[in-house]
Amino acid sequence: MAFPKLYVVFYRPRYGNYQHWALYVDDEDVPMIFEVIGQHPNFKRNVVKAKAEKSQSFLGKEYVGVVSKADVERIKNVASTIPVDNETVEWDCQDYVLEILDKLEDDYVLEGDDEDYREARSVLKGKRGAIV
Repeated sequence: MAFPKLYVVFYRPRYGNYQHWALYVDDEDVPMIFEVIGQHPNFKRNVVKAKAEKSQSFLGKEYVGVVSKADVERIKNVASTIPVDNETVEWDCQDYVLEILDKLEDDYVLEGDDEDYREARSVLKGKRGAIV
C-alpha cells in the first residue's frame, strides 16, 4: 500500500494573470484536488476527484510530502473549513492553498522542520503573485 503524496499544483490562469493553485492529494484510491474557483467577490470551494495532470491547463506541481491515509480525512476537513475570503480584494486561490498548508502544519499533519516541506514553502514563496 502506497502512502498518499501531497502536492501544490499549478494551472494556467483562469482569470487575469495569476497562476491558479490547488492542493492535490495523489492517492491511488481517490486522488483529490482542493481549490477555490471563481474570482473576487464570488470565490467558492471546489473539490475534484481526479488526477491533477489530466487537466489541459495543468502546468506542474510542487511536492509537499507524504501523508497517511488517516491524514487524508484531516486534509478534507481542513480544506472545507478554511474560510473563503470574498471581502479582501487581494485574496485568491494561492492564499487558500497557503492557508490550508498553515493549518495542516498547526495540526501536525505537516512538520515545519521537514526538509521537503521547507523546500516546497520556499518554492511557493518564489511563485506567489502575478505572472510577470
